[in-house]
Amino acid sequence: MTQQPRGLRNNNPLNIRRTQSKWLGEVDSLKGQRDTAFCQFSSLVYGYRAAGKLLQTYQTKYKLYVLNQIIGRWAPPHENNTRAYADRVAQQMTKELGEPISVASLLDVTKDKATLRALIVAMHLVENGQLPTAVERDAINQAVAML
Repeated sequence: MTQQPRGLRNNNPLNIRRTQSKWLGEVDSLKGQRDTAFCQFSSLVYGYRAAGKLLQTYQTKYKLYVLNQIIGRWAPPHENNTRAYADRVAQQMTKELGEPISVASLLDVTKDKATLRALIVAMHLVENGQLPTAVERDAINQAVAML
């Protein structure tokens, strides 16, 4: 039997690294196992919510509106093949790398949440090597609704 990808085992499907501050729903260990590098969450919903908040912060604080800028910050070249990551996300979202997207404006919240949802699904694919299951898609929807 194949073991789940690390992000799914940690309820952290986009593999957010641990920092000094704690996310809502973040736990010190999960099922008796502590991951010292990556956050662990009590549920997938909280893992997706943290990813959504972080992606929104990329726009509100860092003014990153173009896909390749967003992915460049999320998956920096010193740790990842950033170009391949960005290409796969753009392909999955049917967007161009240099195309601006919005996940955090107050102008069209419904459209922004749909874009955020699509971005999370595409990044989930890259991070875990598979599209989200129905259960994971439901968790994404719940998480985005919390934002």
